[in-house]
Amino acid sequence: MTAPGQPAGSYGYVNPAPGQIPPPTAPSGPTQVGPPGQPTGSQRRNHGGVSWVVYAVTVLILILAILVALFVAKNGQTVPIWLFGSRKYMSVAAALTIASGAGLVVGLLVGVIAQIPLRRRLRAAKRRLEG
Repeated sequence: MTAPGQPAGSYGYVNPAPGQIPPPTAPSGPTQVGPPGQPTGSQRRNHGGVSWVVYAVTVLILILAILVALFVAKNGQTVPIWLFGSRKYMSVAAALTIASGAGLVVGLLVGVIAQIPLRRRLRAAKRRLEG
């Protein structure tokens, strides 16, 4: 970070003093990008819908969940499981169900924990923009 009035980078840009930010300048000329007749960036419609990638990932997760459920259903025999220093006897189906549930919880926690700092930065940026 630089102090007000010091160059910020190698381009010789000088940070304005607080309260002396110059007004934005309007573009000087047509800003058509792309083929003629196509809408420009500000004229494009943002549908605000969900991306196809989200649907594809959802379908893959559902297929994986169905495969796990089928695998669990086909493995009903009882096996010994060594867990925290004790031996437990349970069906393979129950053990796989517990392991799948634990994996789901850990995956969700990792995703949520990764979003916490991003959400904090987003809230801070919104506060700076609002005033």
